[in-house]
Amino acid sequence: MGTTYKVVLINYDDSEAERNVFNVLNSVNKEMSTYLKTSLISELNESKIDEWVYVSDNFLKVAVFSQETCLATEGSFNISIGYFVNYYGFGPPEIANSYDDSKLMKLRDQISCSSYKVDSENKRIKRLNDVYLDMSAVAKGFAIDLLSSYLDSYSIDSYFIELGGEIKYKGHKSPNQAWLVAIENPDLTSSPILTLSSKEYENLSLATSGEYRNFSRREGNLVSHTIDPITFKPINKKHISVSVIAENVMKADALATALNVMGLEKGLEYSNKNHIKSLYIVKEEGNLVLKTSKWF
Repeated sequence: MGTTYKVVLINYDDSEAERNVFNVLNSVNKEMSTYLKTSLISELNESKIDEWVYVSDNFLKVAVFSQETCLATEGSFNISIGYFVNYYGFGPPEIANSYDDSKLMKLRDQISCSSYKVDSENKRIKRLNDVYLDMSAVAKGFAIDLLSSYLDSYSIDSYFIELGGEIKYKGHKSPNQAWLVAIENPDLTSSPILTLSSKEYENLSLATSGEYRNFSRREGNLVSHTIDPITFKPINKKHISVSVIAENVMKADALATALNVMGLEKGLEYSNKNHIKSLYIVKEEGNLVLKTSKWF
């Protein structure tokens, strides 16, 4: 997944569980990374239109969830915009410049929430349109949830997982010390803008989508890594980042991306309507301000 991770286990020294932490995370990378030519998603992207590709239970789960979330957010979250992710420089470098503007214009009509079909019974997926699937906005969250389930199977009561900025913890750091999660100040020079504690938020699942770390330059301008599936262009919103707390990190990850695309006003309206715990960081008159949904 091209990122760093941190896993802390409290009062647990089973070497087998510790060794398998990397294996669990790497299993997701091997299936869902577009940077690996041998991954399942690469196989699917290289398959012919209307050709079934057999996939794993984990891949199937993410594909189904992604399609459901696409529909629920009216397309603000859509994993079938990979061609545009690549075009703006956030995909595999060897294909980043392989599309021209005329080709991209033709591909716009191919993208929808139903651009691929899932056959859950037979564990297979096929592309119905000429789309390039990219699960980067949800794979990290799923990987954390998968690792969390693995640690739970060992009856580990307290742990902390961080993968590429997405976070899940369980229990407390110690009986008298809480887990603390800092929501980073986008200025990157001062103290966290908000700190969450396991004394207030039990078994937290948190994801953040922001533009201040992951961006590229195009024709001298900064370009957001978040591509709007509606306009097919990098987002250009007045907010700086959005964080989401949900029942699992996969959901928080996907919703953070969707709300980032929606923007502040529409995103908070959607959050309030759908019981989503969301927090936007915006800059007003030079000051950073927190805007939250009523559920946060």
